[in-house]
Amino acid sequence: MPLWRYNKALFATTLFAAASQTLIELLNDPQFLGARPGLLAALHTWSQTLAAHVHLHVLVTGGGLDVDGNWIAAMKDCLLPRKVLMIKFRGKFRAMLLELLANGKLTLPPDSKPNQWQSLLNRLGRIPWNVKLMERYEHGNGVATYLANYLKGGPIGNKRLISDYDGEIKFRYRQPTSEHGEVPKQGTIKLPADEFIARYLEHVPPKGFQTVRGYGLYSGNQHSRLDDAHRALGSPPPARPLQRLSWQAFVRSLGHTPICFCPVCGAQLISETYRRPVRGPPLRIAEDQSIASQSAVAEVGAA
Repeated sequence: MPLWRYNKALFATTLFAAASQTLIELLNDPQFLGARPGLLAALHTWSQTLAAHVHLHVLVTGGGLDVDGNWIAAMKDCLLPRKVLMIKFRGKFRAMLLELLANGKLTLPPDSKPNQWQSLLNRLGRIPWNVKLMERYEHGNGVATYLANYLKGGPIGNKRLISDYDGEIKFRYRQPTSEHGEVPKQGTIKLPADEFIARYLEHVPPKGFQTVRGYGLYSGNQHSRLDDAHRALGSPPPARPLQRLSWQAFVRSLGHTPICFCPVCGAQLISETYRRPVRGPPLRIAEDQSIASQSAVAEVGAA
């Protein structure tokens, strides 16, 4: 996956843009929903064996807000036809990558030329891509919590690690589901320690990169219309976030003494370095179960 390795931030941003635009444009079409949905998209870059497998998990509200401020509930368990979604997403993502390539914004691997990548992207437009749609979930809170815990755990959890012996790391992984739909089985794999570390570090996002993003009703800006959606559903909008405490005030609220004060004289310690904060996630994501969630997983292998 050379393009991904040499352009992680730009590649992932393009993937987010292609997926979100595809879903919002299709769901705004009266043929499918005719309303503005809420999307919560999370970047996932690893497989069970820690190999590169770049794709998005996207949670989609089971309905949306129309131009008149009415809530339009989804009539089907699956919001969109899989083939329609695949074709539109494939076209958008390829077009965006081709434009970046033509404008010289992609860093290409050594000993490769732009026309080689253009040819590859053109060939990829003639084969099916992996886009997976899941049926409606009844409890949006549970799905969002599961996704949060899944991503927070990182590429591999401690429970999957078996041993570190003789310079090799052994760990468990879930084997892919077979074509017959059999229950996935667990396997084990051994990797040299340096290969294990290299695979793990492959999934560290670029500094400051936002791996979870909201769109539509969940965009987190003044145009999101999330409060309008809650009113249309007859539920009160979520409470506005309280004033944020500094970490020193938070530590004091727990009954501890912040370490940023001198233990002898009590004066506040002064730091001589400053790191500019990166953009945080949206302050508010709807947690009302009245907005039922639909889960769609858009997966694409990087060229």
